Amino acid sequence: MQYPQILFETIKRINSSLSTDEVLKAIVESTTHAVGAKGCSLLLLSEDKKQLVHSATYGLSDRYLKKGPLLAEKGIIVRAMAGIPVQVLDVTKDEKVQYRRQKVEEGIASILSVPVKIDDTLLGLVGVYTAQPREFTPEEISFVEGIASLGALALEKARLHEHVSQDLQQCNIGLAHLSDERQNLFRFLSMAAHDLKAPLSAVQTYFRVLLNGYAGELQEKQKNILERCSVRVSELLELISDLLDMSKITAGNVVTEMERINLRALLKVCLETASNLAVKKDITLESEISDKLPKLYASGSRLQHVITQLLSNAVTYTEPGGSVKLKVVDGPDCVRFECVDTGIGIPAEELPRVFDDFFRASNVGQIKGSGLGLAIVKRVVEAHGGQILVESPCQESGKGSKFIFTLPKNNS
Repeated sequence: MQYPQILFETIKRINSSLSTDEVLKAIVESTTHAVGAKGCSLLLLSEDKKQLVHSATYGLSDRYLKKGPLLAEKGIIVRAMAGIPVQVLDVTKDEKVQYRRQKVEEGIASILSVPVKIDDTLLGLVGVYTAQPREFTPEEISFVEGIASLGALALEKARLHEHVSQDLQQCNIGLAHLSDERQNLFRFLSMAAHDLKAPLSAVQTYFRVLLNGYAGELQEKQKNILERCSVRVSELLELISDLLDMSKITAGNVVTEMERINLRALLKVCLETASNLAVKKDITLESEISDKLPKLYASGSRLQHVITQLLSNAVTYTEPGGSVKLKVVDGPDCVRFECVDTGIGIPAEELPRVFDDFFRASNVGQIKGSGLGLAIVKRVVEAHGGQILVESPCQESGKGSKFIFTLPKNNS
């Protein structure tokens, strides 16, 4: 095999799935055979840059390898460490050779030392050892220099992989910590919401008693103040309900609520609720539902919440005169739900965040909301083994939004 072919095969090994140790062993083995040497070794600098330690070897005995590390600032190694290939024609006659007696006992006669570098950073040396005194040819030296560069490439690849692995490990630790903190946050919010719901509900009841005149007639100014207070309490109660729902879904309660449900009856209730909202805003509400729908294994209340939430959002963010459509299709493996509107849509750069907790799009204006509605929707769908996505604008109409989610038919 010619030198270019050996270099090419070595590059393929480096780019393969082989471990770094296997690649380095292959390098020293192929170098030994290519130049007809006794053995070859890749020596790496210690952290303090004072010693060279065998990292991968071929053709050298364990006894020789146990002789100890080379000193990086002694003898002929100094020149090699300066970035210059160094030859020793006869180790028996060169007093600058370290461990000369051990080399003679090992049967080493000549040595070629070539630096291993990444850019200007010295990593170590490639040492080639022959059994008979000889001078290495320029072609052989050039080949070993190429091999040394490939060795440096393999080491750099390993170093980068190690750094990436460490970074990923740190990221995973950070994510786990964030997940724990998030769980703690929702537990706290759940407890706080639970404690707040009862007194706020009582306050809302008192407001209704007063507004309905059961405690006496109110002046118009008093009535307006109480109505505004009642609206704020309603918003707080809605936020509390969302927080409680979020904590229950996160805790896995959806699974315990699942049963076979009548999907058509559920859709009828959702459409009736949305119809009342649509009429008030002069919005056309349409539906297109498959003639035959299966009984899904699902949490009826949660699925009803999902569909009602999507329809309610569609009506809320659609101007008067617009339209909202619910389409339900029975597929081979799943039921597909589509909620399409002609509303204000979602800014393209914000689409990836639509289902994030507490996220609200920048174009919603003064419309109130907790930012948890779609986050809850996504969790409920995924708890049923389904998937949800959004496109905006809707591809068919070029405006508005389309929310699409699927639920598997055989998830029990």
